[in-house]
Amino acid sequence: MTDWNPLDPDASKVFYDLSEWTFDQQAELAAELAEAEIPHTWEGSELVVPESSEAATDEMFVRLEARLGIVGAVNDDTDSDAGADDDDDEFIAAVELDTETPSTEYDLADWDELEHDLVTDSLAGAGIPFRWEGAVLLVPTSHEEQVDDILDDVESGKVIPIIDDGPDGDIVPFESLNSFFLAGERLRRDPQDAAGLQRLLDALAIANPNRPPAGVELGVWRKSCSLAEELADCLVDEESDMDDARPIAEALHDLLRPLI
Repeated sequence: MTDWNPLDPDASKVFYDLSEWTFDQQAELAAELAEAEIPHTWEGSELVVPESSEAATDEMFVRLEARLGIVGAVNDDTDSDAGADDDDDEFIAAVELDTETPSTEYDLADWDELEHDLVTDSLAGAGIPFRWEGAVLLVPTSHEEQVDDILDDVESGKVIPIIDDGPDGDIVPFESLNSFFLAGERLRRDPQDAAGLQRLLDALAIANPNRPPAGVELGVWRKSCSLAEELADCLVDEESDMDDARPIAEALHDLLRPLI
């Protein structure tokens, strides 16, 4: 990092108003800034970075907003009171790539429908033109590096899907993730805990690996469902050694501990 001092009155600073961001979203941003070694500080809900880091910070916002489904962080180097968009779930129209623009192709035939949807939403949120030809994604070659980052995030499960409550009310409540965690907590201590097993089975009954609770990364949710199913299978199998369930319950507990 540089020797930038945010308290220096002569230091050139850029302000980002994040008053509409949640605490978890701000924490995610802070972790990304630290990883990238971008100097920064906070003044209330405003992020402050040196002017020399503005371009790198802007690029980070584009990637993070696309990944988390956030609409527009505000870059406010005049320290005004303008805020971010009031509705994080506002519809963003996709920009279709024309046939004249030099393009790069990505064959995503091996990706499932949800992953295709996440790519579409992320590209639309980032304002990157694109079009689909079957399972082949075409984007401007000039945006290739940014698209690579988005695809890496989708493939690794870092994207948080924005899933609306459907007509049948099939959105998964956050309590199901909390139940996985509490079941893991009880069953890692005592694999024969009947209440812990029942909590686990109840949560599995409504869990859909493709529909994570609001605000939960897809990869974390899918891993949670996989561990929960593995744990349940181990516990209901009369021929299984109960001690085999402990490390599975421990893994489920540890995976979800940061989210609870």
